[in-house]
Amino acid sequence: MLFDHPDLAYASKVFDFTPDLAYVPDCELMKGGSGYSLTRKVELPDYERIMPDYSLYGCEYAIGRFTRGCPNRCPWCIVPKMDGNEVRHVADLNDFWSGQKVVRLLDDNIMADPDEFIRDCEQLSKAGVHVIWEALDIRLVTDNTARALASVKQDKCIHFAWDSHSQDDAVPRGIETLARAGIKPYRLMFYVLVGFNTDRDYDLYRIYTIRDLGANPFVMPFDKTDRYQKNLARWCNNKIIFKSTSDFKDYRP
Repeated sequence: MLFDHPDLAYASKVFDFTPDLAYVPDCELMKGGSGYSLTRKVELPDYERIMPDYSLYGCEYAIGRFTRGCPNRCPWCIVPKMDGNEVRHVADLNDFWSGQKVVRLLDDNIMADPDEFIRDCEQLSKAGVHVIWEALDIRLVTDNTARALASVKQDKCIHFAWDSHSQDDAVPRGIETLARAGIKPYRLMFYVLVGFNTDRDYDLYRIYTIRDLGANPFVMPFDKTDRYQKNLARWCNNKIIFKSTSDFKDYRP
């Protein structure tokens, strides 16, 4: 076979706890991705613009990114080490989209460059695709970015995050701004990081506030082995439980 004896093979994984491949060819092996290294890069020119071979993945959506980098320095996040603190353009829609109905974007913080965000929304709107976003930054929602976001078809809830006190004022303000642009609160989902540097009162305050504003909270445990964090996530993230048991103190795991 043509590829039985390659000269070089690449292996990648996202999480360091993911097992290594059971089989790798007998050749030089380059390992990358955040599961192996935060700094190792693929040594290919313009690799961001190489069209993925979607037949390998078994998914019906396109996947890619317009930008890399994020100016925030969240202490729990690996993005600054991997992609840097400045948002930079790396690809256009046609570089990773080949006509699929749905596009899944992996940008670190695309709204941190509002002009880039608006241009990319124009591409997505013109293509008529439905978009799945990684978490956008609610602090960066303005009337202009909200209108751009509203011009794009959404495949699922639009993802934001409320991880710390730096977002306390921005969440209700951003939800109101998005509503003015025509994006109803029920179409928004907020990741809620727990177990890193917050206490239980603040965890519940964020969850209840998001719910009271008409949006959807989704708990992200920092330590999935911690019983409290696991129980909070199961109560909040299972919407049947969350709607039937409105107060966490009444939840019985």
